[in-house]
Amino acid sequence: MKCDFEKEKIERRMFFYTDNQKVSITYGDGYDKASGFPELGNLEIVEDSDSKDLRNRSRTFFGETIPNSNRVTYCFGLLVGKWREEDHVAAMKKPADILDLNCATRKMSKISSCKVLDALSHMKHENITRISLPLNCFRCHSYKHSTINGNIFNGFPNLTELSLTCHSSDRNYYGLIRQWNTFERVVQQFSTTKNPTIFLKSLQYDDAMHINELNEIISIITKYNVKAKIKIEIDCPRYEGQCENCTGTVGFFSSIKEYITYVFSTIENHRQLLHNIGILKTFENLSTLNLKFSLYDITYKFIPPFNQRLSGFGLKKLNNLENVKLNYLGNINDRHSNVLDSFYQFFEFIRSMMPKSVEVLKLENVPDMDDATAKMTTEYMPNIKLLKIKCLTYKESDGLDNFTKLDCLFSSEYCPIKIPKTLKLLAFEHKKWKVRSDDIIFTDNIIKSYYEKFTKRITDGKNRYILFSDVCNWHLYKCAIQKYFCRGF
Repeated sequence: MKCDFEKEKIERRMFFYTDNQKVSITYGDGYDKASGFPELGNLEIVEDSDSKDLRNRSRTFFGETIPNSNRVTYCFGLLVGKWREEDHVAAMKKPADILDLNCATRKMSKISSCKVLDALSHMKHENITRISLPLNCFRCHSYKHSTINGNIFNGFPNLTELSLTCHSSDRNYYGLIRQWNTFERVVQQFSTTKNPTIFLKSLQYDDAMHINELNEIISIITKYNVKAKIKIEIDCPRYEGQCENCTGTVGFFSSIKEYITYVFSTIENHRQLLHNIGILKTFENLSTLNLKFSLYDITYKFIPPFNQRLSGFGLKKLNNLENVKLNYLGNINDRHSNVLDSFYQFFEFIRSMMPKSVEVLKLENVPDMDDATAKMTTEYMPNIKLLKIKCLTYKESDGLDNFTKLDCLFSSEYCPIKIPKTLKLLAFEHKKWKVRSDDIIFTDNIIKSYYEKFTKRITDGKNRYILFSDVCNWHLYKCAIQKYFCRGF
């Protein structure tokens, strides 16, 4: 029965959208601000019309609705400065009811972003595994009458991760010190969930001056047997090898290296690369690496020290590293031979330092994915299961056959002529305004040829295609699409 169903040809339309619901608490008509704190009857709950219309469209769309990142984002506009203490609970419950987290289109959502802690007390969802909170929610004025003495996470039985983000106005995490009691109560409540983890997502290299405060925050997290994870940025645009920021960074990261699981870094020359690799290789729990590089200072200057490949150099001992993104910041249409030579030398050197544990590889702005490039990639990273790539051309039709364990391929602008036999899911974004008309016809014909291999086809009618056969695994494919494809290239 399953085999017959896999062979059945099914084609559907899809609708990508961002589930961002905006609700404001404001004064009702006729309220006189001079009369004192407003009563509950004077408060008006208003939902943004655009977000409401978008949600209505997602409910009535005939086809496959795919919310970006599988995330529900709630924006509260607390336009009322203060209200009566006895009305606080009701003032938080009303907008939570309007948000309707358990509606049909949000049944399978895994991530929720919310800006008001108290509102979580009035929400329930069985499938939410991660809640994202901005730091400013800990200093919200409403906590004068806060109800977070209870457990605000009781409505989320499968919650495992709390992600704390810094917006541009917050710049660092050390404001939590001033809201210590509120933060510790939240951590204590969160510790009752299964395998709890708190993820600090926005730490930067210039936070080194606050290392004592950061260690205090981590100590509170671990005090309640909650796992701490940190995303850091190693990015000094003025890097000269001796500047204060770069030399201080090594010492700063040494005290928190066991908690670092995600790193973002930008490289402009080989000395900076070697410096950053020297830091990265100490992060034994690193699981995700986002590395951007340019050739502005590399062209004519970068000499890859292949003769210096000593045992253990690079990241080869980081067995937890599974997700790698390599992003070239230059122009992939540059045909200058010296630029291309420098690119491929630098590109190979970076890949040669990667461990065999990498399973997800994202390549952005690669000039050509030819047979040599594919072989070189799989020589160092032979276990790639998901490849996300934005390249100029696929020179050899069978270049991707080198990825012998590839399950998922997400490609942009140019579509591979031939896909590996192991492939189970293909998602492709065809940016037609960037290519010649003959390329458009050629690519359209390639996509049609894939219809013979994959029986399930989903398209938005414009420029995005999703192809697969095993409908029983669609829920897994959809999660991968939301995580890697919906975010664009």
